[in-house]
Amino acid sequence: MNIVRKQVVSRRSAGFTIIELMIAVTVFLIIGGAAMSLFKQHASLFNDQQYQIGLNVSLRNALSQIESDVVNAGTGWYNSADISSWPIGVTIINNIAGGAACHPAGSSTYNASCFDTLNVVVPDPTTPPGRVYVTPGTDTSCSTPVFSSSGLMTVVPTGATTATTLASGFTANSQVVFIHVTTSYTQMTTAILSANATVAGTTVNLTYGATNGVGSASGPGSNSAAPVNDRLNLTTNPDLTINPSPLTSTFCNGTDWVVKLAPISYSVDTITDPTNPTLVRSENGQNSPVASQVIGFKVGAATVTLNGNAAVGSSAQYCYNDASNVLPCYANKYDEIRSVRVSVIGRTPPKLYSNSNVYSNTLFTNSFDGQPYKIQSLSVIVNPRNLSMND
Repeated sequence: MNIVRKQVVSRRSAGFTIIELMIAVTVFLIIGGAAMSLFKQHASLFNDQQYQIGLNVSLRNALSQIESDVVNAGTGWYNSADISSWPIGVTIINNIAGGAACHPAGSSTYNASCFDTLNVVVPDPTTPPGRVYVTPGTDTSCSTPVFSSSGLMTVVPTGATTATTLASGFTANSQVVFIHVTTSYTQMTTAILSANATVAGTTVNLTYGATNGVGSASGPGSNSAAPVNDRLNLTTNPDLTINPSPLTSTFCNGTDWVVKLAPISYSVDTITDPTNPTLVRSENGQNSPVASQVIGFKVGAATVTLNGNAAVGSSAQYCYNDASNVLPCYANKYDEIRSVRVSVIGRTPPKLYSNSNVYSNTLFTNSFDGQPYKIQSLSVIVNPRNLSMND
């Protein structure tokens, strides 16, 4: 009895047989493989959703930043009420070229000709304005004006500002705007300073690239050297039928001003990384990326039609050609722009849905340009300086 009992105990403590282990491992591999396959599918879906959420947030943040800048465009000008013609809000540079010059067929590359540029024109808050000065400094009738076409301008500080302080702000390569003020309207031109301002006693001398003068076919105050001397396109495509013209080369002692600009520009950088067109915000020469993988940036303007300072009509349409003077376009007449529509199109990373990406084996082709990434588009409509079509 004892021998039999020992044999039974010995057989029971021997463990699993090789067949039992093989069956267990096979079952484990089947269940584990199914679980991993399910996990992989959900991981791809999760990554897809995260990319799309990130894209949506990026576009929303970009439009919020643009909206904040544009709604304040043209505010803060010295010695002025916030009226519609004083003096500048936004300028728009439209690229209307399409086709292969913009987007080569079958590629994920987008070139500079695809994208517009939006300029928000604001004064430099750290530099006080200068008042136009004509010797002997007592003439306020504009009988002896100074001309921006000369390439030289003398200004004087106002208030407690000294000539040295005033000159320190007007440095070489700064863009300035000359403003001619009357009781019923304003006129202007713009230029780039070619040297640092110099102090001459109580006055300050400015040197800049001369503008076109009286008798020019483009009109006085226009700047044929744009964008070299007019980076913001303030004086290009002037409408010579407007009376009085928004541009002038004549500025008077005691009433007129020179203001340094601190413009904000939005454009798309396609040079730094051609595989990642990036919406960039530039302020005082400092570039900050706003949104990556941008494949569309279009800006349009709706305008009022002005007769002098009186609005005699309006356009509910948006124009995307800044060079056209056919309604509803505006031929860069900045004082007619009452509403700006900004559209931004973004994409997920170009190779997210190809087999070369280890995170997804899903093949996908969008209907926008037939490429393997997903696309989202957002738009915003902004009234510069909160102006309406009735302002």
